[in-house]
Amino acid sequence: MRFSVPVWIALAWTGILALALALGMPFGIPGEWVWAFRDDLHFPLPTLLLTIFCLTGLAGIVWQATKSFHRGWVIGGLLMAIGLRFCFAALQPQKWLSASVFWVLVIASPIATSFFNEAEEVERQGIGDYLRHYHETLATKPFHASTHPPGLPLIFAALRWLTRPPLLQRLVPMDEATVQELQRVYGKLLPFPLSRYDARPLTAWEFRAAWWAAVFCLLCSVAAFLLWAWLLSKPHALCPMPLASIALAATTPASLWWLPTVDTIHFLVIIGVLVCALQWRHTSGWGWAMLTGLFGGVALWLAFKNAVPLACIALWLVWEHGAKGKGQRAKGKEQRAKDPMPYAPCPMLHAPAVLGQWLLMVALCVAPYGLAWLLFGFQPLATLEVASAAHHAQAGAHARSYLPWVVMNLLDFVMGMGGAWLGLTIVYLWHWWRHQRWQPSLTVVTLTVLLALNFSGMVRGETARLWLPFVPLLTLFQSHLFQSHCGKIGASAVLLRNGQPQPAVLLVAVQGILALALHLRLEFLRPW
Repeated sequence: MRFSVPVWIALAWTGILALALALGMPFGIPGEWVWAFRDDLHFPLPTLLLTIFCLTGLAGIVWQATKSFHRGWVIGGLLMAIGLRFCFAALQPQKWLSASVFWVLVIASPIATSFFNEAEEVERQGIGDYLRHYHETLATKPFHASTHPPGLPLIFAALRWLTRPPLLQRLVPMDEATVQELQRVYGKLLPFPLSRYDARPLTAWEFRAAWWAAVFCLLCSVAAFLLWAWLLSKPHALCPMPLASIALAATTPASLWWLPTVDTIHFLVIIGVLVCALQWRHTSGWGWAMLTGLFGGVALWLAFKNAVPLACIALWLVWEHGAKGKGQRAKGKEQRAKDPMPYAPCPMLHAPAVLGQWLLMVALCVAPYGLAWLLFGFQPLATLEVASAAHHAQAGAHARSYLPWVVMNLLDFVMGMGGAWLGLTIVYLWHWWRHQRWQPSLTVVTLTVLLALNFSGMVRGETARLWLPFVPLLTLFQSHLFQSHCGKIGASAVLLRNGQPQPAVLLVAVQGILALALHLRLEFLRPW
C-alpha cells in the first residue's frame, strides 16, 4: 500500500520514540531534567486490557465509518474515546493500591500541584484577607502555587467546601483502611521543606475531598475533549473524516497523561475560549464576544501562562480582521471558491462595532483582577512580579542549559502532540505556504508564538504538559483542510488514498499505541 506523507511522518516519529524507549535513552537532558522511567511496571491486567479494547474499538469504528458511514459511528466513537480517558486515568501501577489512592496523592501532594493544600489558607483566612495579602505571602507558598494567581486555590477551596458533607464523603470509594494507609504514606513525607502550610497531616475528610477534586479534573478533561471533537466535526459532520479527526483528538498523548490534574482545567478553558472566538469570528455577535472575554478572564485568573495561548487566538483574530481590505477580500473570496475552508467569517461589521467588541473582550479578560482589586484590595501587578520571580527559579532557567533545551522543548512537545498530528501539521503548513501564503492561519500564528516562547528561554523542560493547551490551536484546521480540499491533498489523497480506510486507521492506531507505550514506561505523573 502506498502511504501518504502524513502517514510516513507519523510512522517515522513513532519508530524514533519506540527505539528511544527500547534503548532506554533519556527523555530530557540528564543532570538537568528528564521524564523518569517507571520502577514498577505491574499494572492491573483488567484495566490494561480494557484500555487496549477501547483503543482497538476506536480504530475499528474509524475503519467501519470510512467504508459505510452513519451517525451511529460518531456516537460509538465518542463513547469509546471517553472510555479511553477513564481507562488511562485508572491505569496506574499496583504499588499505588488503587487508582483512587493515586488520584488522591496527586491532588493532595504539595509537590505535584499544591493547590489543594493552599486552599486550606483560603478557609483559614477568608477570601478577603487571602486576596488582600496574596502578593505578600506568594513567595512563601508551596511549589507551583507560588507561581500562579489565586484562581486555582479558590477553585480547590470551593471543592473542599462542596465535598465535605457526609453524603458525598460516603460516596468516595475508600474505606477506613485505605484512608489509614494514605495517612501513613503522607505522614512519611512530613514535614515538607516547601511552605509553612505543609507540616500538618491531612484528615480523612480531606483525602476524600481530594478524590472528588481529582474526579472534577477528570470530568474537565472529558468536557475539553467533547468541545474539541465538536470543533473538529462541525463543518462536515455527516462524512467519515470528522470521526477520524475526533479519534486523533482522543489519542493525543498529552491529553491522556495528566487527566486527574489541574492541567485539564487549563485545557478546558482554553478550548472554551477557542470555541467562543470561532463563533464570534463567524457571527460577529456581541454575545459571543462577551463569552470569549469571560472565558479569557477565567483562563488568566487561573494561570498567568494562559496569556500565551490567549495571545495566539487574539493575534489570529487581528490578522483575520486586518486581511479584509477591499483587494484582499476579493482575493480571499476567489481563493475560498477554489479551496473552501470551514468557519468562514461573516462580512465585517462597521469599525466602531468591531472596536467595541474588542474592548469588551479585553475588559472581561482582566475583569477578575479588577474586581478582586476593587472588592478586596488584591494587587495584580505585585502578584505578577513575585510569581515571575518564582517561575524563573522553579523553571530551571537559572540552572539549565539554553541551547539543548531549545531543541529538547520542541521534541518533548511533539511527543505530547503525537505523530499523527505532527504529520498532518507539516503537510498543512506546506499546503498553506504553496496555496494560501499570507492568508490568516491559527496554526501559523500558534507555531510562531511557540517558537518565540521557546527561543526566549523562559521554559526549559516539561513542555509536553505545559504546552498542552496549544495542541488544539495548532491542529484545528488540519482535518478541515483534508475534508474540504479533496482535489489536491484532501481526504482522498492524504488519508483515504484510493478509497482505502487503512491510512486513517493507521494514524489513529500508531498515535494511540505510542501514547499507551509511553504512559506505561515513563512517569509522567507522580505525587512526589
